[in-house]
Parts: sequence; C-alpha cells; structure tokens
Amino acid sequence: MKKFFLAILTLIFLISFAEAKNPEYIDKIIKLYNLKTNNALEFNATKSSDGYNFNCTFKNAPKIYKTIFNSKPMHVIVDDGPLVTSPHFTLAKAGLVSKGSVLNIFNEKLLKDIKKSLKSEPKYSYQAVVSFSNKLEEKLTIDPIKIDNNDTSIELSKIYVANNFDLDSFTGKSSLKIDNLIVKPKNKSGILEAKDIKFISKIPQEPIDNIMLFADSKLSLGEVDFKATDKNKNPIAVKFSANIEGITRRVDKDYLDFAIKYNFKALDANTIALAKGIKSSSLNLELKNLGIKGVEKFILLSQKLDKLNSKLIEATQKNDSQEMQKVILEQQELLNSGVDIFNKTFIGGKSRVVLDLNLKSDKESFAKVNLLYKGEPISGNIQSLVISLMAQQLNLFDGDFEVQLDSSLATSINPLAIMGLDLLKSKGFATEKNGLYYLKGQLKSGKIVINGKAYTIPELTKALF
Repeated sequence: MKKFFLAILTLIFLISFAEAKNPEYIDKIIKLYNLKTNNALEFNATKSSDGYNFNCTFKNAPKIYKTIFNSKPMHVIVDDGPLVTSPHFTLAKAGLVSKGSVLNIFNEKLLKDIKKSLKSEPKYSYQAVVSFSNKLEEKLTIDPIKIDNNDTSIELSKIYVANNFDLDSFTGKSSLKIDNLIVKPKNKSGILEAKDIKFISKIPQEPIDNIMLFADSKLSLGEVDFKATDKNKNPIAVKFSANIEGITRRVDKDYLDFAIKYNFKALDANTIALAKGIKSSSLNLELKNLGIKGVEKFILLSQKLDKLNSKLIEATQKNDSQEMQKVILEQQELLNSGVDIFNKTFIGGKSRVVLDLNLKSDKESFAKVNLLYKGEPISGNIQSLVISLMAQQLNLFDGDFEVQLDSSLATSINPLAIMGLDLLKSKGFATEKNGLYYLKGQLKSGKIVINGKAYTIPELTKALF
C-alpha cells in the first residue's frame, strides 16, 4: 500500500510539473517571434485559466520601442487538441484565439493624443492553428482606422495579416494586405492615396545563430495617387505603381548573395511629364558572395549601435555630459570593430557587385556594371578603412561596364548633358545612333579600358580635355 501511495504522489508531481511547463509548441511560437524581431523584443508566455498571456520586454530594443509600445500581456485562449473546435473544427495540436483593442499594445502616454483623434476604437481578431506536424497557421485582422485631428485626417482600411511557419525549422511566409490608405492635410490642399498595398516576406532557410539571415521580402503598391501644391501654389499631381524587393540567399556554407530590386511605373501622362519623360524605371543591385560571418556581425553591430543611440539621446536630454562622453567612446569602439566586419564581408577575388539600371522613355536607357572586388584585408580603425578604400580607387575592382543613354532624356534632365555626350563621341569613346549614345568598357588592373586602350584616371582626363 505504501508503494501504491508513493506511485500516486510521483504521478501527481509529474502531472503538476507538466502543467507548469509550457507546451513545446508555445515555446516555439515564442522563439519564432523573437527571431522575427532579431531578438530586439523578448516574448514570453504565462499560463492562465483558459490559455496564455503573451507579453514582451524591450531589453535589447532601442528606447523608441518603449516610447511607442507597452508590455501589457495579450490574452490568448488555447483549445488543446487532438480535437480542436476553436477557431474552427479540426484535428490539431492546438487552436489559439484572441480578440481585443489594438490600442492595448501602445504606451499609455502615447495614447492620450491618439484617442482624441480616433473616430472609433479599432479592434483586432487573431486566430491560429498548430498542426500535429508543428505547422503554425495564423490570421490577424485589424478593423479600419480613422484618425482626424486639427492637422490631418488618416483613413486606413481593414488590415489582413497571414503567417504560415514551420515551428521546427522556423521557415515560412508572412503576408500583409491593406486595400486603401488616405492621408489628407487639413490646412493645405492635397491628398495622398495608396491602393492595393501588399507586403510578403518569405523565410526559405533556417536561421543562423538565432538570426533570420535569409529572406525574400517584397512591398508592392498597386497605385499611389499624390496631389499637392508647390511653394508657388502650382498644382502637383503624381500617379504611379511600385514594387520594392530585398532578397538574401545562401550560396554555400560561407557565402550569401544580397539583392535590392525596384520597379516604378508612371500611370498617367502628367506623371511621365514630371519624370522628364520616364515611363518606367527599374533597378537590380546585387552584392554577390558576401561572407556570412561578416553579415552576421554587421547585423549584431547595428543592433548595438541602435541601443547606444538611444542611450545618447537619453543622456543628451538629461544634459549628462559624463554619460554622453562614455556612450560616444563606446560608439567609436564599436565602429572600429567594423573594419574586421568589412574584411569578413567583402572577400577579395570572390565578392562581386552587379548593377542593372533601366529607364524607359520613348527609347531605352540603361547602365550595367559587373565588378569583382579585389581588395586586400584592411587593418586599423574605421578611419584607416575609409582612407585605404579611397586610396585604392580603381584598383579595388575588375570588371565590365556598359551604358546606353537617350539624348532627349539626358537633355530634359540637364540641358548641358548633350555637350558631354558629344565630347565622348568626338573623342571616340562613345558611339551614337538615332539619338542613343552607347559606351562600353572595362576596369582592369587599376585602369579603365575603352576600345582596347587602357587609361589611368589622369590619362583619361587628359585624353578627353
């Protein structure tokens, strides 16, 4: 009998311990959100009667986070599986539901002015399901927001957020959609309206050292309509669409590629006229074969500098000269560590810069560059880095460049541009056909090569003038 009671007590202890400890999927959801903020915010959860209270602290975040947000818990009702009825009927590990006021996440001091301007208190609705295979599917909707004060009126349509993530690999996809945003100043004529706003972020590979290093992010604006008046009270009207994309992808265990892409398109004749005849423009800038260790260290450096900037602002507001001096010295020490980061990021004979800029008017203009970085590792402080890079000039890169420019477009931007283009043509550096000027060359061994002939910068200047 004594052994029986001992076994019962042991079982009760184990059950109590299991109940006190968060389920694995809760801990993984917390880790996911820590990773998504690069650990600037620290999320945690405490058990409640019907679920969990989620909140965050700002230990590693710049002070601006504390100014805007608070750390009040967000209550989430949890329906444990295997039979889940909320948010909908399914078989899963758990269902999660939360509703409340959007204002609850903001700092009370900030809310005093915001509440006066709000037409109604916006609510949010959160729903999520964790599958048996540890897949998290989340949906968040936020009511339309209307702000109206003495200066500006702002109208924001309903916000839709959807997340799908694997809680084992922390890979997945996030999306945000807003149908309409209208900003209208009260004391000036004009309006800004953006339609069909979408943001999509994909995390295709697992984090490295708790950093979500690899991601594809894209912001698209279906239509932006801006109307205003200039200082002479002349009307300005612009209408365009835009896509902006940032991509970071692993090449192998040591290197990654980073790219920034954008595309802007004018949507009416007036916008084309204001853009000097440019109907659309696109840019693809790639930094290839960057050292992963260097990029990691750069991200961590940026976070530390953000915190120091917050400290410096606080010390300045208090007029604490001793603390200000201390922070400035810490900043300088951190910046000096940027030399090692640069050496670990840009690798001589490996890293590459690729640029493709395209402008479409009645004709097509473009600039294409493909350069291999050749620099040697640099020693010293941040000043040494800058001086060394400036001193090496053309010796830093080998590669090709190619430019085509519409003379009408160049002249509309700068009436004197045609003189420079004709000079390049007369000296045999550029060709011209139907108003399109074309130039092609190389950077090689510290010289510019055009038409098979190599020039230093002074030699090129002398050949032109």
